[in-house]
Amino acid sequence: MLKRRNVLAATAGWTIVGASAVRAQAWPAQQIKIVVPYGPGGATDTAGRLLAEKMTSLVGQQVIVENKGGGNTIIGMELVAKSKPDGYTLLLGTTTLATNAALGLKQPYDPLKDFQPVSTLADIPDFIAINKDLPIKDYKGFAEWVNSQPQKVRYATSGLGNQPHLWAELFRARNKLNLENVAYKNAADALRDVMGGHVPIVIDVVMPAGVHAAQGRLTGLVVSSEKRSPVAPNVPTVVELGMPDMVSAVFFGVVAPAGIPRPVLDRLNALVRQIIKEPEVEKKFADLGYVTTGSTPEAYQEKLKFETERWTKVVKDNGIKVEG
Repeated sequence: MLKRRNVLAATAGWTIVGASAVRAQAWPAQQIKIVVPYGPGGATDTAGRLLAEKMTSLVGQQVIVENKGGGNTIIGMELVAKSKPDGYTLLLGTTTLATNAALGLKQPYDPLKDFQPVSTLADIPDFIAINKDLPIKDYKGFAEWVNSQPQKVRYATSGLGNQPHLWAELFRARNKLNLENVAYKNAADALRDVMGGHVPIVIDVVMPAGVHAAQGRLTGLVVSSEKRSPVAPNVPTVVELGMPDMVSAVFFGVVAPAGIPRPVLDRLNALVRQIIKEPEVEKKFADLGYVTTGSTPEAYQEKLKFETERWTKVVKDNGIKVEG
């Protein structure tokens, strides 16, 4: 009897494995959708469409982008979290998978339980720049100047509670800088006021601030990456300045609904990592200010946990509050 039960158990196990293998071989059998949680036309949308184009050529099925902006990306993310976990609905995930939770925003899903990370895609590091007419040429001079002022010095960001703002607060606290934030609605307005001399400092991602620095319209001081950014190659990194703990970036990745079959997950992971290694893709991402990455699903999950914990502490320590 025991022998018969063992045979039945083994047979059942092989049936499950066999069914998963069949699903992986059959995938994809229909159109795939990548949800971009922003409106069309921005850098995130461009990245999603580049990924979709390359995936289409590799899998033999059409891969489309569906823009679902609004709610600080929550609308698009909810759509994916509640989709069938079959590999046909994916999310172009952003740093808001971590920062929305850190900010305490109400979300109709658990970002660490209701999604299955597939692979990281690309990073875009943070960047500190100042008005070009200030008599400051490097970070050391900047820190001395800031802390010599009788009142707090204002710095512009592209939004309250976004990743560049949270990183700016972490950087300020870590280096004991006499700064306070002025949150704009977008990067264009923040950059305009800094270049116009209304606010002395901007802290945002390296694109497009780094381009303005490279062209002499701003003075770049530091970039939050391990290696220098090709967008602003003359600006030192936090590592060069002795602050490896300040390495950070707005990060992007591909995410599926939780419960996706492992063989389909592995196939998707291999596809994404293959695509971002293509020189043409790396070049197009670099033109957007991104550095391509790629990871295992497990490494991406650990990154999300780390980032959520990191920014939760920053929000709590600095009393940052965002409505939503």
